[in-house]
Amino acid sequence: MTEFSSVQLRNISVVGHSKCGKTSIVENCLYKSGSINRIGKTADGSSVLDYEPEEIKHKMTINTTLAACEWHGYKINFLDTPGYPDFTAQVQSAMSVSEAALIIVSASSGVEVETDKAWQYAEKISLPRAIFINKLDRDNVDFNNIIDELRIHFGKGVVPIQLPIGQANSFHGVADLITMNTKVLIKNQTQIYKIPDYMQSTVTDARHILIESLAEFNDKLLEKYLNGEEISETETAAALIEGIVTGKIFPVLCGSAEKGIGFRQLLNSIIEYLPTPYFRTSVGSNLFTNSLEERNTEDAFSAVIFKTVVDQFIGRTSYIKILSGSMRENSTLYNSSSQKTERIGTICTACGKNILPIKRVSAGDIITVTKLQSSKTGDTLCYEETPICYEKPDYPEPMLKLAITAKDKTDEDKINPALSRLIDEEPSLKLEKDNRTGELCISGIGELHLDIALEKLQRKFGVSAYLTEPAVAYRETIKTAAKAEGKYKKQSGGHGQYGDVWLEISPLERGCGIQFTETIFGGAVPRQYIPAVEKGIRETLAKGLFSNYPMTDIKTNLTDGSYHTVDSSEMAFKTAAGLALKKAVSEASPTILEPYCSIKITVPEYYIGTVIGGLNTKRGRILNTSNPAHDISIIEAQVPEAELIKYATELRSQTQGKGSYSIDFSHYEEVPDKIRDKLLEK
Repeated sequence: MTEFSSVQLRNISVVGHSKCGKTSIVENCLYKSGSINRIGKTADGSSVLDYEPEEIKHKMTINTTLAACEWHGYKINFLDTPGYPDFTAQVQSAMSVSEAALIIVSASSGVEVETDKAWQYAEKISLPRAIFINKLDRDNVDFNNIIDELRIHFGKGVVPIQLPIGQANSFHGVADLITMNTKVLIKNQTQIYKIPDYMQSTVTDARHILIESLAEFNDKLLEKYLNGEEISETETAAALIEGIVTGKIFPVLCGSAEKGIGFRQLLNSIIEYLPTPYFRTSVGSNLFTNSLEERNTEDAFSAVIFKTVVDQFIGRTSYIKILSGSMRENSTLYNSSSQKTERIGTICTACGKNILPIKRVSAGDIITVTKLQSSKTGDTLCYEETPICYEKPDYPEPMLKLAITAKDKTDEDKINPALSRLIDEEPSLKLEKDNRTGELCISGIGELHLDIALEKLQRKFGVSAYLTEPAVAYRETIKTAAKAEGKYKKQSGGHGQYGDVWLEISPLERGCGIQFTETIFGGAVPRQYIPAVEKGIRETLAKGLFSNYPMTDIKTNLTDGSYHTVDSSEMAFKTAAGLALKKAVSEASPTILEPYCSIKITVPEYYIGTVIGGLNTKRGRILNTSNPAHDISIIEAQVPEAELIKYATELRSQTQGKGSYSIDFSHYEEVPDKIRDKLLEK
């Protein structure tokens, strides 16, 4: 592939809900451009984009895929993204390095959950958007109804620049409102014709709406429109470009991936109307001055790694967006995030699974590099003489936490390093060891996210593992004070064992942990044995005394005891302390504590009643509700940790995938009697 300047580049994130046809649309564009010689399908595993074993197995896009193609002297880098909500981080990462988002909407399904979420994120980062309505060849679809729905959801800036010719089975072409002609597919050959006479009034009305929308922010166009002057194709296109770049106009295109209709027009529209990276300014931190620095495409070299794929044989494959300057093969770069030097070997462009080496790339381009040693997703590459560091993106917080265990003992030593490498590839996964239960836990966005992680763990690193619900870190405590003696006496020839202690125990406030004191007088227990008494107490409390959960929030005081000059030992006093503690606890009204979490839930206002009702069934306490933005509600509550183990799945069901939450440990509380009895039976 030849080298392209920044003005000849277009970087487009293709986003939308699952099954709306994103991958098929990109494959059609690749086919029309000549980048591939046949259109594959995800369903039968022949797609050039969905080629990973997990994607073929599940028949869905799981990983963002780079698909570069040439069209009329321009290079378009498509980033085909997943549509399933568990892989939202991949979508956000792709959009962060794009100059525009192409939002795909199924004509038969309309605006869906992930359509909304993709739009909201694009709006958050001020990313220009275009919309492509797919599946217009389906029965019972109405283009005008879809436009009305889009305008209700996303505002009056949504304006068609194309109209379909025919509908359902008779859909056979697209009428362009800018050029005022039409391209139709006849026996797999595209022909350009004038717009059919029967569509003239419809097209004229639609063009008037387009011109009115453009004139709202373009004074020159508005003046000509009000004076009834003719507005040329060039003037319309220029106003359209301005509207897209400023986020005031969101053009709607249409077609059918199944019939291959509308994709030459789509490719033309991308290069003619959507932004080039040439004008993009990137803001990072200057490592010399610790101040913010802007870099334009013609400034010193800088780039970001927005995706990493890990393979046990190839190593890391890094997907890199060049933000400024240019990059050559066989060069040395500086990773300002890890503060280490990296040697760059071969650089490649990618069309799905097809890789093509290139010698040099300009600012704005997206390429892949293999075998970087110290670079991860989110890192910045630059020259050491002109260092800059860009802020790493915020990935969605994982909501579903499960315990992960190696199936075989031989994999126990390999599971931690294998998971660490997997997290290099998928930053929205989180790995942690729960210090309260000792379990290794992995957190992800949802159940499918974690299932795919297990499949990759097995395929890439040969480690088999399984997931279980994490143990809840219950604790024991006491409610009243008590006092007891523990005496350990054993004679078995030679020296025996003798230790005798009296302990007083009393409850502490929640969160105080364990306290040990001693008020020994007269040497009833010699000083050298007191540490052994404390050790015996702490070890006994850690094991639990009546329900096998560690005991906490308890004060123990050593008040008295006795010893034997010959038979006493540290072990004897340690054992005696445990015996005294067990007797005292049994008389101190022992009970079980459960952890409570503070949860912050963000949902559309429409679902707030359903979500609060669900929390009430989980023994939750609502602390606060607020509305920080239009139609968005935040619920703050405290809920027992045991009730939240699979709450991610439940909340997704309650809110049709539109809810999210974050949780933090809050405090411990005594469990209700029914739950305590069940735990004791268990």
